[in-house]
Amino acid sequence: MDDFSAFTEGERAVLEALNRRGVRFMLVGLSAAVLQGANTATRDIDLWFEDTSDVRIDQAVREAGGFWISGSFGMRPPQIGGDSVGDRLDVVTHMHGLGTFAQEFQNTTEIVVDGIPLRVLALQRIVASKRAAGRKKDIAVIPALEEALAAADDVGTVRP
Repeated sequence: MDDFSAFTEGERAVLEALNRRGVRFMLVGLSAAVLQGANTATRDIDLWFEDTSDVRIDQAVREAGGFWISGSFGMRPPQIGGDSVGDRLDVVTHMHGLGTFAQEFQNTTEIVVDGIPLRVLALQRIVASKRAAGRKKDIAVIPALEEALAAADDVGTVRP
């Protein structure tokens, strides 16, 4: 029987290549919340890069067999894709209600997933962003996120 993996082989290859090349990024949104115990689900893996013009992103994605489109100043968002990589890696360029990447990077913790060390935005910051975005789908998940925060407090989990 095969071991369960949170990532596909292609996603794993991208994340490992980004780490090897020293690209600064963090997991945000519901994918980050799930990794911190939130009882919810999401299809996407949201990545927030320090600098989407960093050429090492393109190099890492190509190494994994995918393609990188860096976007064009508000006209088209950055994208990661390709047959070997899939379509679950979404690029986030800002988070509603939060500070800059540099400010929010201080609110991350490292979580090792499938042997890959990843910086993950703290649950309370994800809640703040969901509130600020105010979309129905964001508001709907806040109770699950708050429940995960309460559970972490109950067991004394240290949060950034």
